[in-house]
Amino acid sequence: MKNVLFTIAAMLVFSVVAYSQEAAKKQSIHVDELNERPVIGKLGVPLGTVTEIKAQIVAGDELRMKEYQGIYLLKVTHVAGVKLNKPPLLRFSVSVPVRAFVGVSVASDHFGLYEMKNGKKAGSLDSEQIRELEKGYVGKTVRLVVYESGSFHGQPDKLPKDYPTPADTGFHFSTSLDVVGEKK
Repeated sequence: MKNVLFTIAAMLVFSVVAYSQEAAKKQSIHVDELNERPVIGKLGVPLGTVTEIKAQIVAGDELRMKEYQGIYLLKVTHVAGVKLNKPPLLRFSVSVPVRAFVGVSVASDHFGLYEMKNGKKAGSLDSEQIRELEKGYVGKTVRLVVYESGSFHGQPDKLPKDYPTPADTGFHFSTSLDVVGEKK
């Protein structure tokens, strides 16, 4: 009988602790706190921290998800020289000044890749042109200097019934990488 009571008491304590931990995770924060407390990104460092990464270029089309069609992502394997156990797959962007003045050789979409390889913009690209462009690019490992930033995206839940709701992802916070340089 004592063993049964002990087991029940232990289960109750465990349940209360687990519930308290889950409740603490779901506490709301005020937007001002985002500037006061560091938000740790998928790279494992606070958002806005400039760091060096090693990553492999992945074609979004290969993932067979609508949100990644026509873009490239970075599968980050190392951050500041440290190998990651679970490499995150992240969107990225390269600003025009960075590409022009720093000479970064990565592009985040098909049209950017065409321009990077040919020095001019493409009006349109067919699947054969894209396949040809991607040779030697998709799967390539790069060393980049980046920082991670984040924002909210998607459709909020519980929109008014008379509001048109296009197919979209749910409202969520996501991060992406801003490329500021490349290491050769």
